[in-house]
Amino acid sequence: MSDAKAITKDSFKITGRGIVLELQHSENGLSKETKLVSQKSGRTWKVITRVLFDHALAEQKIFNNESTNYMLMRFNSDYEKQKSINRIKKKETENIFQYFVNPIGHSEKPENGEILKINYL
Repeated sequence: MSDAKAITKDSFKITGRGIVLELQHSENGLSKETKLVSQKSGRTWKVITRVLFDHALAEQKIFNNESTNYMLMRFNSDYEKQKSINRIKKKETENIFQYFVNPIGHSEKPENGEILKINYL
């Protein structure tokens, strides 16, 4: 597993919560404390938890080794809620999952498309 990699699809900062990375990988989950190292910059991030969405929980892929955190979402209509569920399901069929991460020794988030080496503890 030493050559496991993830690709950053998107990332954003949530005030008071930290950085969320949308990662594409083919591992069976990323456990807490897993380190993600940029092949481009050498910067490192540590996985805190997987992000699950309260409205889509019944549809999401769950990995036993992951620590999870629930994000509560509100929608103006059932139609908007269902669109969100469908988006999450489509991403997960493409092995794209969301994680809260902590940057180690810096405060940056990785660029979209950046390849991160997965270092398990």
